[in-house]
Amino acid sequence: MAFNIKNYFKNYFKKKSLFSKITDFILITLIVLLIIPATRTEVASFFIKLTSLPPSTLETDEQFPVSDNVANWQLTDMQGNMISFEELNKKPVFLNIWATWCPPCVAELPGIEELQKEYGEDVNFIMVTNEDKPTVEAFIKKHNYQDLKIYYSPTLPSDFSTQSIPATFVLDNTGKVLIIKKGAARWNSSKMKNLFNRLIKE
Repeated sequence: MAFNIKNYFKNYFKKKSLFSKITDFILITLIVLLIIPATRTEVASFFIKLTSLPPSTLETDEQFPVSDNVANWQLTDMQGNMISFEELNKKPVFLNIWATWCPPCVAELPGIEELQKEYGEDVNFIMVTNEDKPTVEAFIKKHNYQDLKIYYSPTLPSDFSTQSIPATFVLDNTGKVLIIKKGAARWNSSKMKNLFNRLIKE
């Protein structure tokens, strides 16, 4: 017997409850949005954000001071000014390696922005990307992230090398790495705030 698609859908909707029809519609819509390039990143980042957890501090014996060559690492801000990491590392540091095309990166940016608004005076927030300036500027304008401290660097010091992004490193004011987090995290959490409050007082 030949397959009749019209009868298939007719019987399908007869057997389905209203709740099932609604959930099927939502699922199909999400799949379509994930397929479309223009909406893929935003939809994926939304679900990543929902499932992200606060980061954990490294065990004491896993914490380490960054090497001397990190001090000379050159970064370029969005205005084209060059600055060395040494100039920034006089306070606790929140260093995030990210990209505009990366859904987990996009997912955690709102939490990072909120954390920066609260602790930006006492903690150096350094958002590093290797993407070209026009791409980053367009992303910043679209999402209204003008306050984020974004820097460009084509390379990373070995201490911060990573095969995946986002990658985040939290350092105390002596340059000791306390947190290494690969993947998205819920940064604007009480756990993170307690750590920053402690580091600022030290």
